[in-house]
Amino acid sequence: MKNLFLILMLSWVPASMITAQPADQLLTVEQCVEMALKQSPDMVRAQSNLTIAGAGLQTSVSGILPHINASSSYGQSGPATTYDAFYNVVEGGKNESYRTSLSASQSVVNLSQWADILGSYRSRQAAKSGYQQSVASLVYNVKAAYYNLVKLQKAMEVAQASVKQSEEQSKQAKLMYQLGSISQADMLKIQVRLMQSKIDLLNAQSAQLTGRQAIANILGLAGEVRVGSEVAFPDTAQQAYTIESLDDKTIESNPGYLSAQKNHQAKKSSAWSAYLSKLPYLSFSYSYGYSDSMQFASNDSWNAHDYWSASLALSWNIFDGTASMARIRQARAQARAAEADMISARQSVYSELKQAQIGLKTAKEAVALVGDLLQQASEDYRLTNEKYKLGSASVLDLLTSQLTYNQSQQQATNALCEYYLAEARTAKALGKW
Repeated sequence: MKNLFLILMLSWVPASMITAQPADQLLTVEQCVEMALKQSPDMVRAQSNLTIAGAGLQTSVSGILPHINASSSYGQSGPATTYDAFYNVVEGGKNESYRTSLSASQSVVNLSQWADILGSYRSRQAAKSGYQQSVASLVYNVKAAYYNLVKLQKAMEVAQASVKQSEEQSKQAKLMYQLGSISQADMLKIQVRLMQSKIDLLNAQSAQLTGRQAIANILGLAGEVRVGSEVAFPDTAQQAYTIESLDDKTIESNPGYLSAQKNHQAKKSSAWSAYLSKLPYLSFSYSYGYSDSMQFASNDSWNAHDYWSASLALSWNIFDGTASMARIRQARAQARAAEADMISARQSVYSELKQAQIGLKTAKEAVALVGDLLQQASEDYRLTNEKYKLGSASVLDLLTSQLTYNQSQQQATNALCEYYLAEARTAKALGKW
């Protein structure tokens, strides 16, 4: 049994070697995940959404912070009217004006703005949870594509081995037919099997190329990705997640559900902001500056022509052409839609967790049978091949045993891959990676 486990062990390549994939380097699942987290377009999109939500919160907060403006201007106007020494009106020339000011304004009481800030904050929380869910989904997609490629790689290797076996059997069949040990019909069966194996190999090679391109697209690579076909035998006693740990309470910690929940709360806050916009709001403004026909040259000149003003304003939007009513209707509809999305997200997470429970249990039971499957299929094929050479087994027995042996190789790899996929699916349902 130890030899069997050694056959199934995977050679791991250090993750620090990931820069560009040489033609002969086989990537591990950890390396693929690391590459995806660094350069996948999905990660760029998720990070951008998080930044946009943060900018939205910053914009909302700016509404209650002081706004400070400074200005300086110079102007001319004419014609100017002046008086001579005898107080006669003299027209012509121009008037000059210099003006410098610093003004500040502050929202003192505006409940609508505070509700809008709360909504933006919850939108930022929703985006953060959405980012975590995007990462978990990306990691799962990478693992799913990786193990799918491993299965396709194994299928191609099994097809290659089947062609090689069929070619050897075809040579032996021709020799035995010439010696009269088998009939022509038996020889033709083996030759037909050879042709079928070659067709299976062509299909397997095509599927493998498609699988390579699929994972390359997820990783954001231009070329193909190469992986091995051997998978490490898992220690099911030390599995990361147990079936008992997947209870209904884990739904509350799922980032996808949390994102929908926070988004619903954000839409409710937006609805409150729309309602409160109909209430009066209080603001304060202050301005200080200098204005004269000559540019100031000293403190005395500034003090002689400076000015200041302060005001406290109470504003009330009594009627704005039903724009506020439309905003309230829209906000209420968005809140209802967000509530429906939250309910759907909860149901989706619940279903995903239940499927993860079933998948993890089935995969664990299947892995326990892999060792016996390979050992018995290998021994059956060896004994049948020897019996066929001695003439005590028919061609049909040989072909059936060969097919069973090849299928067992593929089934063993599939079972191991499905176990790792079940763990990855469970991690995704929990919003982890």
